[in-house]
Amino acid sequence: MLRLQAAVTPYPVEPSDAGIAAAAGIAVGEVVRFDLNTLGGGPLPGVTAALAGFDPGAALEYGDPSYAQLRVRISELVAAPAERIVPGAGADELIRLITTMVAGTGDAVVILTPAFPMYAVEARLAGATLVEVPRRAPAERQSVADIRDVVTATGARLVWLCTPNNPTADHYPLEEIAALANGLPALVAVDAVYQEFAEVSLGLADEALSPIPLQADLPNLIVLRSLAKAYGLAGARVGYLVAPEPLAARFDAARLPLPIGSPSEAAALGALADRAAARARHAQIVGERDRLAAALARLGCEVLPSVTNFVLVRPPDAHRLESDLALRGLVVRAYPDGPLVDWLRITARDVAENGRLIAALDDLLG
Repeated sequence: MLRLQAAVTPYPVEPSDAGIAAAAGIAVGEVVRFDLNTLGGGPLPGVTAALAGFDPGAALEYGDPSYAQLRVRISELVAAPAERIVPGAGADELIRLITTMVAGTGDAVVILTPAFPMYAVEARLAGATLVEVPRRAPAERQSVADIRDVVTATGARLVWLCTPNNPTADHYPLEEIAALANGLPALVAVDAVYQEFAEVSLGLADEALSPIPLQADLPNLIVLRSLAKAYGLAGARVGYLVAPEPLAARFDAARLPLPIGSPSEAAALGALADRAAARARHAQIVGERDRLAAALARLGCEVLPSVTNFVLVRPPDAHRLESDLALRGLVVRAYPDGPLVDWLRITARDVAENGRLIAALDDLLG
C-alpha cells in the first residue's frame, strides 16, 4: 500500500544521554555530547530572557502563520526582503521541502560526499536517483568543473552544496559557488548553517560569506540557514530558506502552515535581538576549537583545518578511542564505514567540557 516498496533508510539516530549513561555506568549529568555540533556554553542571554518572559497561555493558541515578525528579524540579519524568507522547523524540514518540490521519481539529485545524511534520506524518500560526487580524500574538495560535469551527464534537477561542509569543516568561496550555479540547468541548494563560525574563523564581518547576494544574478540558487548551531536553538527547531522570487513564493505556499511553535519563535526572536552576544560566543567557540585541535595534533592525530565549530580528526584507532571516551561519558562522532571510517568528528564546547575531553585524550593517547 506504500509508494516506496523498498525499506526506508532513515537518518542515523544517535543514542540518548540516558542510554549512554546506562552503558557507561555513570550519571546522566556526566554525559557531554561532542558528537552533535550544538552550541557550547549554555543558552544565549537573549534566549534565556525571551523564554523567561514567554506567556505559557500563548501556547494554547495558534501563532501567526505568516511569521511576519520573525521574517522581519531574519531580513535584518541577511539583508534580503522578508517575502523571500521561508521559515521551517529546522533545516531538516526545509531539506524535505526543497527535495520534494524539485525532485520526483527518477530525477537525479547530486550530493557531494561526505555530507549531511539528510540530503540522501530525502532524495530516496522522493523516489529520486541519488548521484554522489565523492571526494578523493577528506581534505580535498570536489572541483566546480567536476560537479558541473556530473550534473550535465545525469540531467540532475537538484545539487546540494554544504558549505561550510559537515563533516569535513571546510568551505567553498563565494566565487566558486557562483561559478557552480551560473547557467547550470539545476537548482543549487547551498546549506550554510555553519556560516557564522566560518566568518569568525576567517576574521570576516557578519554575513561576509553569505551566498544570498549572489541570488541577484543566479535565479537557480537557494540558501538554507538555521538557528540551531550558531544561536544554540537545536531543540527549538528554527530554520529558514532564502530564495529568489518567484521561487520563494512557491516554496512558501508549499511549506507546512505552522512549522515553528510559539515558544520556539519567541526563543528565535530573543536570540536574533542580541547578535553581539552570539558573535562573542562564536569567537569563544572558535578559540576552543583551536585549543582542541592543537591538543589532538600534539597527541599524534591528523586534524583537518576547520572553519566550523567542530574538527575532523584521524587518531591512531578511531573506533577504540570513540568507545573508550564513551565509557567516560564523552561522546564523539564515529563513522562505522565509508571514507571516514578511520576518522572522528568532535565538536568544540565550553572551556570546562573541552578541558575534560582533553584530559581524557591525554590519558588515552598520551
